Amino acid sequence: MAVIYYGEGTHDAGFVGFRVARTVGVADDYRQEYFSLREYSYATAHRLAYSLDRKWEAEAEEVKRQNKTCKRRRNSGPNIIAEGLRAYISIENRSRMGVKRTYFAPCFLVTKPGYGNGDIAFRISTHGYAEAYEKAVEKYCEIHDLTDEQYVELLDRMPSTEVFTGYLLNALLMRGHRATKAEILSKLGAAKNEEDITNGKGKSGQNRVRCPEYRWAQ
Repeated sequence: MAVIYYGEGTHDAGFVGFRVARTVGVADDYRQEYFSLREYSYATAHRLAYSLDRKWEAEAEEVKRQNKTCKRRRNSGPNIIAEGLRAYISIENRSRMGVKRTYFAPCFLVTKPGYGNGDIAFRISTHGYAEAYEKAVEKYCEIHDLTDEQYVELLDRMPSTEVFTGYLLNALLMRGHRATKAEILSKLGAAKNEEDITNGKGKSGQNRVRCPEYRWAQ
């Protein structure tokens, strides 16, 4: 999608001038506009075409940011919070005293933009349930330049611990891993975090609005 110039004899219908075409948001919002050299000078048509293209590009970027916190896709699991933000149980194989053992680490993952860039993990065993989620949302908003309203919306989507002890645990079992609900619960610190989860609080307590001096967590 871009600005295309048609010179003499290059357009099937004989059009000469600039065509602007771009999809904004969803596929059915396809826009196009023509600036004919029969109506405008070359310089004016060129200026108008590229000005409109920049305008539509800015609209497309804004829609893209808004869609980062859109509803989950119809076939998404309950662990998917938004595109690139999800609850997850990582699997680590370690050897201790010559004995290999598999360890499970519940966390919230933020996917880095770009192919093959991997994920940033916020472990619940390290931060606690609510704070790990809060830090993941902060990093997600930082990466995608989301608004304060979107930040609050994502905070309100903090999934229940049952996503880990139910949906994600079942996924592990189906893949042949030996894990128990008690083991996953112990990594969630369920008893310690239950009150914070209910109240929607992280380490610093109620934290629904970013202050003017707010800095993203590193």
